[in-house]
Amino acid sequence: MQNKNANSDLEAIISDVEKNGIQSDKIIPKIQEVRELAKLESDPLVTRALRLTWQHLESNSGFTIPLAEEIETAEENFTYFLSLCIRCENEINRDELREMTNSLQELA
Repeated sequence: MQNKNANSDLEAIISDVEKNGIQSDKIIPKIQEVRELAKLESDPLVTRALRLTWQHLESNSGFTIPLAEEIETAEENFTYFLSLCIRCENEINRDELREMTNSLQELA
């Protein structure tokens, strides 16, 4: 994302998850705020990814999409997913974010 505040917020979420695990009730409002910033950037992929993420967390109390290669835990998978949102300008990251977002959509 280009918005520095949004990236800082995502990095804060990542840090919180690394320390405390996935606590959906704390994370969802933060993701919703970042999504509003993503909408201002007119990036439908990141906007959709963040919406599906908070909806998934709300429904499942965790991040249960298939793990990316070489990732062992749901927390690592979740933080990796958010890091793709931060670095979404890279085409390879966008492709991977699109795949993970499609997985979220299939689980909905």
